[in-house]
Amino acid sequence: MRLHTTAPSGATLVQNTFIDHYMLQANGEYVKVYLYLLRCAAGNMDLTLSSVADALEYTEKDLRRALSYWEKMNLLQMRCAPDGTIQDITFDSPPVSAAPKPAAFPEQADGRSFAPDRGRMDTLREKDDIRQLFFVAEQYLQRTLSSSEQEELLYYYDSLHFSADLIEYLLEYCISKGSASRHYMRKVALAWAEAGITTVSQAKEDTNLYNKNYFAIMNAFGLKGRNPAAPELKIMSHWINELGCPIDIILEACHRTIRQTHQPNFQYANSILEQWKKQGVRSSSDIEMLDRKYKAEQEEQKKEQQKEAKERRQPQAKPGSGNRFNNFNQREYDYSQLERRLLNS
Repeated sequence: MRLHTTAPSGATLVQNTFIDHYMLQANGEYVKVYLYLLRCAAGNMDLTLSSVADALEYTEKDLRRALSYWEKMNLLQMRCAPDGTIQDITFDSPPVSAAPKPAAFPEQADGRSFAPDRGRMDTLREKDDIRQLFFVAEQYLQRTLSSSEQEELLYYYDSLHFSADLIEYLLEYCISKGSASRHYMRKVALAWAEAGITTVSQAKEDTNLYNKNYFAIMNAFGLKGRNPAAPELKIMSHWINELGCPIDIILEACHRTIRQTHQPNFQYANSILEQWKKQGVRSSSDIEMLDRKYKAEQEEQKKEQQKEAKERRQPQAKPGSGNRFNNFNQREYDYSQLERRLLNS
């Protein structure tokens, strides 16, 4: 992936137009992506989406979402290969007249901004499920909701079409991740809306991609400080959801992979788990039993090899030979002639 900019090298130039008219209205994570890539473009770096994700500790999906946003704002252009791989990114400098107008609420997935209708907001506040939602939110946050916080929850309900139950789970999930900030909650809500998530079960399935089991596997491979990449998520999901492997079995496969290959190798670990699945492994004791069986087979094979080697080293006696003396060529005598010689002497 190549980055291009018309700015001179040795400095990263951020135009006032961007700061005054774009940065203030954009998601903070999107701004971070823009500035980092702008810096990389000034340095004429050749990057991959994966390397940028690692540097920013984002997922590739987060990066693509940010890039799509800035492309829609006409601040950059992307050129992609037929398989969707981003090949080039070129930064543009649009005129001030093209800058977006300020919006009080985040942009929806279809690009429309949300401007709260006060009458509509007052009507929604009277609904029983909304009252219950506000009560639950205050219990999670341990304080009274401000009017702006209420309106943001109503935005999820009325514009993103989240049910009250889904918004409650959104609160629960964000707080469990250690963040009750409106910015973080908004980021998660918009991601769910973009992914078409409308129920609590769908949200749980999505958030489970980043649960403790996945990060335990990443840690076992020594992959710390970043989120799993999409191929890694897919294969870990296969281990947990399709093979049904307990986490301790998966971690043991990871440890054996590192001991054998000296590097994280998801395919190698997958071959171990697939084989264990065929052999009916469900617990650590099953693995120990297989290890003992394998060790016994190896010892038996070693004995057979030693026996064969010993037999190859032993000299083969000729047929009919009984001892070392008989191995010499013996002379043949005519005893009648010897007798006549003896009598005539």
